[in-house]
Amino acid sequence: MRVLTREASKMNYANFLDVLVRLYGERTAFILDQPIDYPGFSGELMSFDDVGRVVSKIAGAMRALGVQPGDRVGLITMNRIELAFCNFATARIGAIPVPMNFQLTPHEVSYIVDKAGIELLVCDPDILRSIGGTENIPSVKTWLVTGDPDPQLGVERLRDHMAVAPDHAEPVEPANQQQTALLFFTSGTTGFPKGAMLSHQAAMVGIHSHVRASGLSPVFKKRVALAVMPVAHAAGYAMMLLNLGMGTPTAFLSTFDPKAIFEAVERLRPTIFSGTPTMFRMLFDAGAREHDWTSIRVFGGGADAFSDELVHQVRTLAARRSALGVRRLPWFIRGYGMAEANSYLGQTPPFRAGDNCCGWVLPPVKYRLIDEEGNDVPKGEAGELVIKGPNVTKGYWNDPEATAQAFTQDGWFRTGDVLRKGKWRLLFFVGRTGEIIKSGGYKISAAEIDNVLMGHPAVEASATVGIPHAVKGERPFSAVKLRAGAEFTTDDVLAYAKERLARYKCPRAIVAVEEIPMTFSMKPKRREVRERLLRELGDE
Repeated sequence: MRVLTREASKMNYANFLDVLVRLYGERTAFILDQPIDYPGFSGELMSFDDVGRVVSKIAGAMRALGVQPGDRVGLITMNRIELAFCNFATARIGAIPVPMNFQLTPHEVSYIVDKAGIELLVCDPDILRSIGGTENIPSVKTWLVTGDPDPQLGVERLRDHMAVAPDHAEPVEPANQQQTALLFFTSGTTGFPKGAMLSHQAAMVGIHSHVRASGLSPVFKKRVALAVMPVAHAAGYAMMLLNLGMGTPTAFLSTFDPKAIFEAVERLRPTIFSGTPTMFRMLFDAGAREHDWTSIRVFGGGADAFSDELVHQVRTLAARRSALGVRRLPWFIRGYGMAEANSYLGQTPPFRAGDNCCGWVLPPVKYRLIDEEGNDVPKGEAGELVIKGPNVTKGYWNDPEATAQAFTQDGWFRTGDVLRKGKWRLLFFVGRTGEIIKSGGYKISAAEIDNVLMGHPAVEASATVGIPHAVKGERPFSAVKLRAGAEFTTDDVLAYAKERLARYKCPRAIVAVEEIPMTFSMKPKRREVRERLLRELGDE
């Protein structure tokens, strides 16, 4: 571990894979659910040496295509491991990777391409078909496609360019640690996507800090992480990067398929598993309790707030008996972060800490909780979290107005999250400034209402929004997706809510919808929900 700590101090986003290859060599890096075939590797079981060879080949291919340091390279595939490899390769030659959500529409992809100035785009055949062809994004000069695209699409295969590339591409060292290494475009729930610029220092801060704290982690004879979170999402990517940094073999699943996850858990016997609240609920609905999870020693959670009850249910899923008959539960560690902080911000203790706990802010990040005037809130009261630290974005790419709005006058980044400080100085999530409904002088958390509604057995998903009101300012209304075959009505759900929420918090109406639009990280797109409810409710 001392060797890893010493090597980690030399890492930047361009050379960190070389450091890992030197450290771990033939140790398993990835166990793939689908075999891949590229120059440098073919199969399903990849060592760190294998990853290094593939990434270096891709880097050489990109360099031969004319990619220069500082160029932006777009990456949009289904949840494929090639997206991660292309990301590493882009950084290796000093260019800036721009990973994108595979659920984006052609219009949204085109917006990001134009905003970031992307001229090379790596995608897969499925994405190219969904885009409708290269002519729909004319500003892209060069397309590279993973796998075997339809010849009629007229695009070039990544594999063919790798075949003629040199075996090794030297990393391009950044001029300094503040140079932009990565662009993560936000999900855009409050407007157009914004590209958060992360420096080399920001990209590595999580690995540096977790390596130093690794002595506090439980030690297992066998460590295997099962990765189901999308690698194009900041949380999923950060988890993959951390597993690589710690030398933990990672079983990579390309789709969130409960049956495939159950099979992988029982076949591979992983020790680490991470997901979002929505993912865990979907696993329970699909029959997670009928399968053997006792190999899991650490559960991780992120991307949204967890209730203690859900955490307890997940831990109980993997309960096991010791030799003396003592019942043991695995750890459950909730991470709190965002793309603009490289998904490195807060972490909970492994024990029950309370609903919506975000944990303690991780060093070296500094934070404050402020009111609307920018003043620190009194102890125990809710306020917007503002942060400073080496992990924090430098701003938004080609968007000085959004950058100015994102920072206070004295340089603190506004997270948009409303938190309060509770017991043991732990922070607790209250809502987001975009999810806070102001009604009659009260601040109401839309997320709190959603959590209550989803406790009803008929509700699969919920999205609460504020609807304008002449007297109250806003009043809460909720859209819900009912479970298939549910015998309850929205009136039953409303009665359930009235029993559990203060009157001022309770939705004025609940509208059943077929689907609730969600972001890549499985959060409701409240702006779209609000627009729909405004149309359906009329002058309500």
